[in-house]
Amino acid sequence: MTIHRIASADSCQIVRAAPRRCGLLAGAVVVVLLALAVGKFLNLGRWVAAGAVAPERADVLVAMGGDDGFRIRKVTALFAQGYAPRVLVTGLEGAPEAERRVYLDWRVQMLAGKGIPPDQMVLESSAKNSFEEAAATLALMRSRGWQTALIVSAPPHMRRLDWVWGRVFAGSGMRYRLVASEPEWWEADRWWRNEKSGQFVLTELIKLGYYLVKY
Repeated sequence: MTIHRIASADSCQIVRAAPRRCGLLAGAVVVVLLALAVGKFLNLGRWVAAGAVAPERADVLVAMGGDDGFRIRKVTALFAQGYAPRVLVTGLEGAPEAERRVYLDWRVQMLAGKGIPPDQMVLESSAKNSFEEAAATLALMRSRGWQTALIVSAPPHMRRLDWVWGRVFAGSGMRYRLVASEPEWWEADRWWRNEKSGQFVLTELIKLGYYLVKY
């Protein structure tokens, strides 16, 4: 009988201990999942900027629309370093034709002021978004016999542009490389602490989802 009572007591202790162990295990799992979620969140700046590569010599430099001046600065530097003999300037995303032309004129003036001759610039004002810019660039490359392009845009656009341009250029035989500009406001590792960086990261997540659905 004594042996039976001891066994029963041990069984009760095991039963009482099981929920505690389960609770600790569940808590540990929650902590790990939260740590992973926080890590993913903090890394979003690097994630949206993935796709940018070092420049190589090409037939044309493409200064994509939506510029705040930093893309033109990067294009000018690459042109001066001899990476391409000409520059393709695209319009302002989502704007009417007249506004896109004014915007193009402003960018042309900036490029000319930095030493790029107007006869080495090509203007494209029909595209209204990134997908159309890629399609218009491909059409120009085909018509003019260009094989390679350097695409200059802001760092947080890179992942979306890599998907867009890869989709448009697939099977074309033409090649492109994405080159990130160097805006002063971009902080990939602390994007949530900079208002403009934060806006770009969150907007890019929405845009990427939209492009995946639409195209």
